[in-house]
Amino acid sequence: MTEVLLAVVAVLAVLAVIILVLRRRNLAAQRAPRRRVDPLADEPDVYDPHKIGVGDVITYAGIDHVVRGTIVLEEGGTVWREHLLDGSTGRRWLTVEDDEGDLEMTLWMRREGTNLTPDGDVVLDDRVHRQIERGRAAYTAEGTTGTPPSGSMDYADYATADKTGLIAFERWAPTQSWEVSTGRAVTRGELTVYHSTPDA
Repeated sequence: MTEVLLAVVAVLAVLAVIILVLRRRNLAAQRAPRRRVDPLADEPDVYDPHKIGVGDVITYAGIDHVVRGTIVLEEGGTVWREHLLDGSTGRRWLTVEDDEGDLEMTLWMRREGTNLTPDGDVVLDDRVHRQIERGRAAYTAEGTTGTPPSGSMDYADYATADKTGLIAFERWAPTQSWEVSTGRAVTRGELTVYHSTPDA
């Protein structure tokens, strides 16, 4: 009987110690100041420029644009994308590319009636633009782009000396005339992108 009594006392003593330790931890946790936690710390970046695609909505300067079509271009292992954006102020193109690891995004507006061709220096809006790149790229297209589903195209890129003025020449068939667009570089933060699918 004494052994049973001693065993019960020992069990009660162990339980008392456990309860005491748990109460002290609880009190310490209540006294400790709560640390503020970044609610988006585990979230991915707001959007991935390289995953922009047909159906996405892009907000620029407070205006929403729907991505109507995307052209993926490739030349010599370099890949870049052109997205046709349609908004209340009209259509424009967004180019997304990596230039030696640096993200470059440019918004383009079509310029009609310039009669310009990529031959030598080009003067537009009283500014001299010089050629910085020229080539021929293969492409595939999806959605509404105004181009065939695939093919090849010629391009020539021009810029002013300070790089603030940009001109793009594009020709989607050798028999076509050059399309002329003027552009401005945009930063990732200037655009808000809502991907049309959760896994985009």
